[in-house]
Amino acid sequence: MNAHYRYAAVLCLGLLAAPATAKPPVCKVLPPDIKEAMRNMSFCMTVADPVAECGRTGMDVQVFGNDEGKLPNPSRGQEYWEGKIRHDGAAGTRRLVYLMTMGARKNIVERRYYTPDHYATFCQIN
Repeated sequence: MNAHYRYAAVLCLGLLAAPATAKPPVCKVLPPDIKEAMRNMSFCMTVADPVAECGRTGMDVQVFGNDEGKLPNPSRGQEYWEGKIRHDGAAGTRRLVYLMTMGARKNIVERRYYTPDHYATFCQIN
Protein backbone atom coordinates (compact mmCIF):
# COMPACT_ATOMS: atom_id res chain seq x y z
CA MET A 1 0.00 0.00 0.00
CA ASN A 2 1.55 3.30 -1.01
CA ALA A 3 1.73 6.33 1.32
CA HIS A 4 -1.20 8.12 -0.35
CA TYR A 5 -3.60 5.21 0.22
CA ARG A 6 -2.34 4.71 3.80
CA TYR A 7 -3.00 8.39 4.55
CA ALA A 8 -6.51 8.16 3.06
CA ALA A 9 -7.26 5.01 5.08
CA VAL A 10 -6.09 6.63 8.33
CA LEU A 11 -8.11 9.78 7.56
CA CYS A 12 -11.28 7.74 6.89
CA LEU A 13 -10.84 5.68 10.06
CA GLY A 14 -10.37 8.87 12.07
CA LEU A 15 -13.58 10.32 10.67
CA LEU A 16 -15.50 7.15 11.46
CA ALA A 17 -14.25 7.16 15.04
CA ALA A 18 -15.11 10.83 15.65
CA PRO A 19 -18.21 11.51 17.77
CA ALA A 20 -21.30 12.76 15.93
CA THR A 21 -21.56 15.95 17.98
CA ALA A 22 -20.18 17.68 20.98
CA LYS A 23 -22.08 17.25 24.20
CA PRO A 24 -24.64 20.07 24.62
CA PRO A 25 -24.05 22.49 27.51
CA VAL A 26 -25.88 22.04 30.80
CA CYS A 27 -29.11 24.04 31.13
CA LYS A 28 -28.56 26.90 33.56
CA VAL A 29 -32.18 27.88 34.18
CA LEU A 30 -35.42 26.30 32.98
CA PRO A 31 -38.77 28.12 32.77
CA PRO A 32 -41.31 26.96 35.39
CA ASP A 33 -43.64 25.41 32.79
CA ILE A 34 -40.73 23.39 31.39
CA LYS A 35 -39.95 22.07 34.86
CA GLU A 36 -43.59 20.97 35.21
CA ALA A 37 -43.58 19.34 31.75
CA MET A 38 -40.30 17.61 32.62
CA ARG A 39 -41.81 16.08 35.77
CA ASN A 40 -44.78 14.80 33.74
CA MET A 41 -42.65 13.45 30.90
CA SER A 42 -40.14 11.86 33.29
CA PHE A 43 -42.99 9.84 34.77
CA CYS A 44 -45.00 9.00 31.66
CA MET A 45 -41.96 7.86 29.66
CA THR A 46 -41.26 5.10 32.20
CA VAL A 47 -44.60 3.29 31.78
CA ALA A 48 -45.44 0.56 29.25
CA ASP A 49 -47.35 2.90 26.87
CA PRO A 50 -45.69 6.33 27.06
CA VAL A 51 -47.72 7.81 24.18
CA ALA A 52 -51.03 7.15 25.94
CA GLU A 53 -49.77 8.08 29.41
CA CYS A 54 -48.15 11.33 28.26
CA GLY A 55 -51.30 12.12 26.28
CA ARG A 56 -53.30 12.00 29.52
CA THR A 57 -51.10 14.82 30.85
CA GLY A 58 -51.57 16.84 27.66
CA MET A 59 -48.15 16.16 26.15
CA ASP A 60 -47.58 14.70 22.70
CA VAL A 61 -44.57 12.38 22.61
CA GLN A 62 -42.97 10.54 19.73
CA VAL A 63 -39.65 9.06 18.69
CA PHE A 64 -37.13 11.78 17.81
CA GLY A 65 -34.76 10.99 14.94
CA ASN A 66 -31.99 13.50 15.82
CA ASP A 67 -31.89 14.33 12.11
CA GLU A 68 -30.08 17.57 12.87
CA GLY A 69 -27.29 15.54 14.51
CA LYS A 70 -26.99 17.95 17.44
CA LEU A 71 -27.25 15.27 20.13
CA PRO A 72 -24.82 12.40 20.72
CA ASN A 73 -25.67 9.21 18.86
CA PRO A 74 -27.69 6.81 21.00
CA SER A 75 -26.12 3.53 22.00
CA ARG A 76 -27.52 0.19 20.89
CA GLY A 77 -30.97 -0.33 22.40
CA GLN A 78 -31.53 3.38 23.03
CA GLU A 79 -33.61 5.96 21.23
CA TYR A 80 -34.57 9.59 21.58
CA TRP A 81 -38.13 10.65 22.34
CA GLU A 82 -39.44 14.19 22.13
CA GLY A 83 -42.21 15.84 24.08
CA LYS A 84 -43.91 18.88 22.61
CA ILE A 85 -44.46 21.66 25.13
CA ARG A 86 -47.93 23.13 24.70
CA HIS A 87 -48.67 26.77 25.35
CA ASP A 88 -52.27 27.95 25.17
CA GLY A 89 -53.25 24.66 23.53
CA ALA A 90 -50.74 24.83 20.66
CA ALA A 91 -47.34 23.19 20.32
CA GLY A 92 -44.69 25.84 19.87
CA THR A 93 -40.97 25.57 19.28
CA ARG A 94 -40.02 24.26 22.71
CA ARG A 95 -39.31 20.54 23.17
CA LEU A 96 -38.03 18.13 25.75
CA VAL A 97 -35.93 15.34 24.26
CA TYR A 98 -35.16 12.24 26.31
CA LEU A 99 -32.62 9.53 25.59
CA MET A 100 -34.42 6.33 26.55
CA THR A 101 -33.60 2.68 26.96
CA MET A 102 -36.91 1.03 26.14
CA GLY A 103 -37.36 -2.26 27.95
CA ALA A 104 -39.91 -5.05 27.87
CA ARG A 105 -40.82 -4.40 31.51
CA LYS A 106 -39.54 -0.90 32.18
CA ASN A 107 -38.34 2.13 30.22
CA ILE A 108 -35.36 4.02 31.62
CA VAL A 109 -34.61 7.72 31.16
CA GLU A 110 -30.87 7.98 30.45
CA ARG A 111 -30.50 11.71 29.64
CA ARG A 112 -32.78 14.71 29.23
CA TYR A 113 -32.39 17.70 26.92
CA TYR A 114 -34.31 20.91 26.31
CA THR A 115 -34.56 22.91 23.08
CA PRO A 116 -36.27 26.30 23.23
CA ASP A 117 -35.97 26.91 19.48
CA HIS A 118 -37.16 23.79 17.64
CA TYR A 119 -33.83 21.89 17.54
CA ALA A 120 -31.54 24.84 16.70
CA THR A 121 -29.88 24.58 20.12
CA PHE A 122 -30.00 22.09 23.00
CA CYS A 123 -28.96 22.05 26.61
CA GLN A 124 -28.69 19.00 28.86
CA ILE A 125 -30.88 18.84 31.96
CA ASN A 126 -29.14 17.49 35.04
